[in-house]
Amino acid sequence: MSDTGDRQQSRPGDQVSERWARWRIAVDLEEYFTRWHRLDQSGHSPHGEADLVASFGPSSVLDAGCGMGRVAIELRRRGIDVVGTDLDDDLLDYARRADPSIEWVCADLAALRLDRRFDVVVMAGNVMVFCRPADRSAIVANLAGHLPAGGLLVAGFDLERD
Repeated sequence: MSDTGDRQQSRPGDQVSERWARWRIAVDLEEYFTRWHRLDQSGHSPHGEADLVASFGPSSVLDAGCGMGRVAIELRRRGIDVVGTDLDDDLLDYARRADPSIEWVCADLAALRLDRRFDVVVMAGNVMVFCRPADRSAIVANLAGHLPAGGLLVAGFDLERD
């Protein structure tokens, strides 16, 4: 039991959206990880999100929903202080192996509490699309709380009919 009463204690990652659960079943993580390296090696930059975030001139970035760390690692390579967080510890294992110098935090974005603020919070790719719809407002509010006045929350996502 946890301090939440009669609810069973759950691990981060147990409370994911149906869409995320379907994606994880369908995707070979090793293939997904190497895909970005193959793009880079073939001359097609996989760093569009990092380019955009870096264009704002931040000294610090929270990569929220960082997955395997592609954006965070590129931002660190560019000299930006970065922390990556994701609900999926399997994806974070790839990030940790790729760059163990970055702080990688396994946490639900709606409940994440870091004792600092960042110039930019980025949710690259389709982070919000993979979050449970009921959690989306809380996620935005919580992440905005990790910004100082004038900080930027940058989110990319697809628009869906429903």
